[in-house]
Amino acid sequence: MTTADHDVPTSWSRVGAWLTAHTRRGPARPASDAARLDAFEADLGLPLPADLRAWWLLPDVIASHWIPEAFAPVSLDEALETHEIWLLVAEQEGDSFDENGRPETRYVREFMPIALSPGGDGLVVDMRPGDTHGTVLLWDHETWTLDVPQWASVTSMLQDIAHALEAGTPALLGHAALGGSQEPSTATIDGALDLTWQSTTPSR
Repeated sequence: MTTADHDVPTSWSRVGAWLTAHTRRGPARPASDAARLDAFEADLGLPLPADLRAWWLLPDVIASHWIPEAFAPVSLDEALETHEIWLLVAEQEGDSFDENGRPETRYVREFMPIALSPGGDGLVVDMRPGDTHGTVLLWDHETWTLDVPQWASVTSMLQDIAHALEAGTPALLGHAALGGSQEPSTATIDGALDLTWQSTTPSR
């Protein structure tokens, strides 16, 4: 077991314990099985990042909107369905170029959704080889623009959220430090015991 494999269940355990203690219990996202992940990996022709595989194998992940800004983990079935829909949309749109002649962003098969927002945007793991391999990106389903990574990996996403929940400090500080468009945000609990993330101004 690698450090990433170990850190995913450890960090999720911290997040899950905090959510159970402070919020209404949401539905659980079912865990995947290794055989299905192997089949997806073979079809993709690329190895899954170790912490992404560990993420899909986690049992009883709460499927409420606990990931900043308001993303809920999805099952592997829903992720694969969304993946196919977004690929189809990209294919139907075809290639196009901006006013500077540069190709406009398209959803690609090396992206893998792990969470969706109520508005239909997604958090995707980038499985393309290169510097962004394994990063968690925000996919805006309307603008199709890619920002700097929300997190460097699934592991860092869970660690950041766990620390933010336990300490009452903002998440996404690393994203903001890279010039990202999403403001750091702090978890708040309303009277119905629902979690929301409120934007904050990072201290200087």
